[in-house]
Amino acid sequence: MNRIGKARYKLILAYDGTNYAGMQRQRTGNSIQDQVENALRRIGWDGRSISMAGRTDCGVHAEGQVISFDLDWKHGSDVLLRAINAFLPGDIAGRSLTIAPEDFHPRYNATARFYRYSLYCDLVRHPARDRYAWRIWPAPDLDRMNAAAAYLAGEHDFRAFGKALKKDATTTRVMHAACWYKTGDGFAMDIEANAFLYHMVRRIVYHLVHIGLGDLNIDIIKQGLETGTTGIVRLAPAHGLSLVSVKYGE
Repeated sequence: MNRIGKARYKLILAYDGTNYAGMQRQRTGNSIQDQVENALRRIGWDGRSISMAGRTDCGVHAEGQVISFDLDWKHGSDVLLRAINAFLPGDIAGRSLTIAPEDFHPRYNATARFYRYSLYCDLVRHPARDRYAWRIWPAPDLDRMNAAAAYLAGEHDFRAFGKALKKDATTTRVMHAACWYKTGDGFAMDIEANAFLYHMVRRIVYHLVHIGLGDLNIDIIKQGLETGTTGIVRLAPAHGLSLVSVKYGE
């Protein structure tokens, strides 16, 4: 359907984050945001900045990142999606595009974020798989990882596992689900919360995997939630993480 006048658009974005410095604009010009804004300018967009649901880290991938932008476009949403993709590099693609309410904001209107972390178990590295999964050897114990992950459910102060992006902002989040499952010769964890702190998923994954390997006690997760620290600030590699989807209310 044609539409006359400026509208707000909601774009579902997928990308391979390997070659980028993260979602958010960087001084180097090598971010997902830079690439998307450059593509939009090629079709007449004159905005200052797109809005996004989340600031994925350097090397993190996405299947369902959500962005929004305002544009005066008269040729229909399907044509607009094709036009945007024509100017995006091969490792970034708009997957779907719709007209959104004028006050829609992909971050502030979101009710939940759903991430997946993938790992595979192999004694020897596999370059193609290493792009999208963390190689672990030997295989971690699935039951131990899930027993520890069970502590995460519900509302907690997660400051032991991440930090707020703004000074003095709350570090309390509501964890809807965190569960590991078998995937061929590896494992994946689906994790969903109302929102996440900076580095929160990767820090949680690091703890859970090393619990599965027997290096850490299961109760260290409970300790972190109760005391605000585990004494460990290590992160799982970025390349195993993908933003699967962002959820919104009716």
